[in-house]
Amino acid sequence: MSIRNLSGGSSLMKPSPARVELTFNEHSEYLHARISAPFIDSATGMWYLGEIFLECANRRKKKLLLERDIPCMMPQDELVSTMDHLVSMQLDTRIAFLNPHAAVADELKQIIKYGSEQGAKFKYFEAFEEAEQWLLHDGE
Repeated sequence: MSIRNLSGGSSLMKPSPARVELTFNEHSEYLHARISAPFIDSATGMWYLGEIFLECANRRKKKLLLERDIPCMMPQDELVSTMDHLVSMQLDTRIAFLNPHAAVADELKQIIKYGSEQGAKFKYFEAFEEAEQWLLHDGE
């Protein structure tokens, strides 16, 4: 795994046959994490979530803009299990999920709604500005 600085942020590469890139940019009130990969599986999902929440803890951020540049979803049973794990780890972190892929929008909205119903402060967005505004304001 390599770490390098990118204009004030950092980037991590997961060693695997598929290219997975995770970048971070710190803003005054939140952390912006961007995951980019051609596909997702449970192991990759758990890896990048672990890296992201370690970075949130290190930077003492309770607000996260998670940009998910992955054009597919993992199988439903793995998705629910991963969301359950995410909710158990991050009840105090407000997370705006940013998705640029229309093909996975409905499924991603459903799993984020499921996480919210478990008590998490999660919300789905397709526009960066809307996601950022939600993070910066206390209202829903």
